[in-house]
Amino acid sequence: MNKKIIAISVLIAILFISAIAGTIFYYNGVVNDKNSKIASLSTQMANQNNEIANLTSQIDQEPNLTNPHIVTQLGVTEIGNSSAIGQPYAWGAYWRLFIQGAAFNMGNSTAYNAGLKVIAYSGTGLLEINMTVPFVNGYNYGTNSAIVSVLANPDLGPLGPLQLGNLTRGQYAIIDIDIYHEGIVTNWTVTPVWTNTP
Repeated sequence: MNKKIIAISVLIAILFISAIAGTIFYYNGVVNDKNSKIASLSTQMANQNNEIANLTSQIDQEPNLTNPHIVTQLGVTEIGNSSAIGQPYAWGAYWRLFIQGAAFNMGNSTAYNAGLKVIAYSGTGLLEINMTVPFVNGYNYGTNSAIVSVLANPDLGPLGPLQLGNLTRGQYAIIDIDIYHEGIVTNWTVTPVWTNTP
């Protein structure tokens, strides 16, 4: 009888150990599967955090469109030996920087004191033009008082206003400007400028 009890005890022990081993084996598989899913989700989360960081940096590089933001599309050409609008050369041959195109306020508020900052240099590096003009269509400007006095002749076309204007949200302006100057300019920058408040 002792042999039977020992055999049954051994059998129960084997079954118990098998059950424990089976449970451990099963839960090891479940835990490994869950760990694999956690690792996969962690990788996805890291990828999404990288994507968020990339998108945030792109947003940071875009202009703040709640403020005014003016973009321009301009053609700029230096035109030589120009007399003032159809007049003979008797008053002197001046060069002119011809600026033509458009400006558009793509922001969500008014751009105040809006215009173009024009800076131009001769081939030797001499500053020939340094002025800010409004967004206007069909006006002449001069870089010194002698040129301005000649351009003030009503037969030569309209002398441009100096007062900068406003460009409301979504508004565009046509630009057609001649800036008469002495000397020849070979490089220039024409940049839109404005303020966010009046």
